[in-house]
Amino acid sequence: MILNLSPSYGKKGGDELLEKDSLKTIKSFCTFESKTQKSRFVALAYPFSNPDEFSSVQAKVKKEFYDSAHIPFAYRAGLENDRFRFNDDGEPSGSAGKPILDAIDKYELTDVIIFVARYFGGVKLGVGGLKRAFFDASEGCLQNAKIIEKFIKKRLFLTFDYKYIGSIMNYIEKNSIQIVENKSDDVVKLMCEVRLSKASDFEENIKNFTSGNYILEPL
Repeated sequence: MILNLSPSYGKKGGDELLEKDSLKTIKSFCTFESKTQKSRFVALAYPFSNPDEFSSVQAKVKKEFYDSAHIPFAYRAGLENDRFRFNDDGEPSGSAGKPILDAIDKYELTDVIIFVARYFGGVKLGVGGLKRAFFDASEGCLQNAKIIEKFIKKRLFLTFDYKYIGSIMNYIEKNSIQIVENKSDDVVKLMCEVRLSKASDFEENIKNFTSGNYILEPL
């Protein structure tokens, strides 16, 4: 994930945001089905980082599960976990959407959305029973998922003289810094991706290697 930094990014101050540069989410779509007193609960979890795409994702799910009376959902998104929404979609108030969100929060995830389609089996579960069933289906889905950690990276354009290339390339390799593009000509010009929390150290090391004879530009 590449972050185009600006002082006003997010809801908090720029310096506060820089303290956090990783998040936990799911790698790919996963699903899980459970049964509670003859009712079927089909949970579907998707990677989801842009709430503006919610309508299209929901439409896709509703089309596939058109015969399900209710498809409650919950999502949490953003580096600060501060964008979230949940909805019972016609189930008794508080019985579906919030338990789904609780399952997401149990695993401290963000950038994920879960829908749970319920097929009524003829036995009323009550609000308490529904809460447990929706939570369990969502948790089962996340247990099937591959949970990954994503690092937020800053893209930098580095320019320096060839006489420093040995020490700098050795440093880049040892620290697993990705070179996105090499545009070198009469001087070395590298587009690099650096983990956000390591950006200051990166510049400090480049400064030391080159005795200050370098140009480092954020992109």
